[in-house]
Amino acid sequence: MKSLKKKISALVLTTVFASMQLGSFAAIDTGLGAGNGGAVINGVNGGFAGVNGAGTGNVDLNFNGSAHVNWDSLNVNKGESLNFNAVGGANGLTILNTVNKGMSNIYGQINANQGISQLIISNPNGVLFDGAQFTTAGDTLITTQPMTATFVDGVMNVSKLTTTNPVGVVTIQDSNFNVGGEFNILAPSIDVIRGEIKAGKGMKLVTQNGQDYLSTGNLDSSKGVRLETVNIDGDVYVIADKGIVKTVGGGEIKGNLNIKSDDSVALNYVSNGKALHVTGDVDVEGNGVLMYARNTKVDGNLNMTNGGGFLEVGNVQVGEDMNLKTIAKSENPQGYKHFVHVVGNNKVGGNVNIESKHNIHIGNYDFEDKQLLDGSLTVGGNLTAHATDGHVMTTIDVTANKISLKSDNLNVLTDGNAVLSAKEYEFSSNGYLGGLTATGDMTVDEKVISIMENYTHIPDSVGTPGNINITGGVISKIETPSTATTQIASTGDVKLTGANAGKVNITAPGKYIEITGDVHADTIKVGKETDKVKVDFPGRDYKLQYTNIRDNEEVIVNGDEEITYELTNGENGYNDGTQIKGENTYLVGPDKDPEPEPEPEPEPTPEPGIDPEDNENVKVLRSYENQSVNMNQVYTPVAYAADLEDDQNDTGVRKNVDGSVTVVRAFPMDK
Repeated sequence: MKSLKKKISALVLTTVFASMQLGSFAAIDTGLGAGNGGAVINGVNGGFAGVNGAGTGNVDLNFNGSAHVNWDSLNVNKGESLNFNAVGGANGLTILNTVNKGMSNIYGQINANQGISQLIISNPNGVLFDGAQFTTAGDTLITTQPMTATFVDGVMNVSKLTTTNPVGVVTIQDSNFNVGGEFNILAPSIDVIRGEIKAGKGMKLVTQNGQDYLSTGNLDSSKGVRLETVNIDGDVYVIADKGIVKTVGGGEIKGNLNIKSDDSVALNYVSNGKALHVTGDVDVEGNGVLMYARNTKVDGNLNMTNGGGFLEVGNVQVGEDMNLKTIAKSENPQGYKHFVHVVGNNKVGGNVNIESKHNIHIGNYDFEDKQLLDGSLTVGGNLTAHATDGHVMTTIDVTANKISLKSDNLNVLTDGNAVLSAKEYEFSSNGYLGGLTATGDMTVDEKVISIMENYTHIPDSVGTPGNINITGGVISKIETPSTATTQIASTGDVKLTGANAGKVNITAPGKYIEITGDVHADTIKVGKETDKVKVDFPGRDYKLQYTNIRDNEEVIVNGDEEITYELTNGENGYNDGTQIKGENTYLVGPDKDPEPEPEPEPEPTPEPGIDPEDNENVKVLRSYENQSVNMNQVYTPVAYAADLEDDQNDTGVRKNVDGSVTVVRAFPMDK
């Protein structure tokens, strides 16, 4: 320990302070931090009971009541300790330490015992903890705001002093903190770099109106908060004004992370390949140009709202729900567009809700090369993406229980390659709804980026349309203007149950499509690659366009048109309203409430010489050629005697059992 300029024995100091518990004292060199400007007390007010160990590097300041310790300078060297002790059974004490000269450099230990409920260190010049050990039983406040204390009837009241724009910063580096109560840091700039922090009642980092913790008033600040590779045991609260709030280099927060800022917020600003892990919920509100979370794992909910512009999550894992939102705030007049990106590979256990004033992009990209990249979004619950004045664009594969994509004033689009996989889908767009393809000298990637960056509205369709690709399921909503086109392709069976749209092109190669329920459109065209189609006709007001599998001819059925059938092949002669490849059902039939089955007619008496039992060429047939029929009507088959040519070809003439002759369409014999 270096020799001190002024030495006072521990015994003398104890005697002096014990005899004067309320007053002002000459400067006293404690013997701490001699190489860093010293640790010199120039006055104490309040319940001060003495000092032990002055000059030894292990100093005890003893208190039997709340007190204000006024330091000329306060430093603790490595290997030294400064201990604040409540003595004589005192408890619930507040100890305010104010520093007048120079930054406080804490390299050693600071401790406060159980009787001290609040320990405050106030140094307008800043405080540095580097390799320090800090242990307090109660609450701790580190601030760069000048503080003072007044005593009324023996009660100490702490308040801030009027000041302008404090410039001091608080830096914690490679240090360990164990705070039994709340741990609060109030300064224009706060850096926490590595180390471990345990806060029994949470950690609060404040750069905006920070001194409202003790009093009223505003504090202008400009630096922000930085948490780098920290291990914090407890909840973390950050309240910031100007300057970015960021975490760097991963780390772990064993609790909740709550950030409120009037500027930008970045979780894992630089990750260095290390993840930020929060075991509780993350709630972030900002109003800066950017906000993002990258390479971050959140065991609870992830909620992020930005009023200033850009919001991005990339390569995140969320145990419960993820809610992302951009809003336009009057406090941010720069006019930045509000853009939500979900990039990379992301996995969310619960629901995902995305709301944006402008664009939403679920995808991955290289901004400089203007190139889309691979990625994925896996959602355990439902995905809802709603853009007010921008596009909803999907360029990576997405899996969820339900997917709902909506743009109020622009389009819902994909790059034509992304695949959506869900049990249920909802699509709503103020124009073309579908995929994009390359055109001319513009690649798909360039087109996607150009449309999003320029907010290009596609009112009806594109020259060479692509598809919104799905893996099957129920499409419960397609909502577009009456002139717009929708393009959907499915690799699985599809059921369309709700629509209010223009032209809908839907195909499911080799699969099944059913159109039923509250479906309204100008035209619904079913791709010819679809093997099976079923349509519910009651109240149908759209044109149905499909390809007859038998002859590969396109058929258009108007909404008010009564359909004529050539052939039925359903159960008991009933067309079940399906078109099935490889079978004899070619047309799409109505699905009305079945009419009551008619009473069976008496069996006619055969004429002499005509005995169906003796005719080897009896076939059970019924022809609906050129007739309008109710396909729900079940008819009793009538036996016809076939008129065959010598080579056993059916001539199409039937001799009825009552002796009359009916000419019907020729039908080949069953083999």
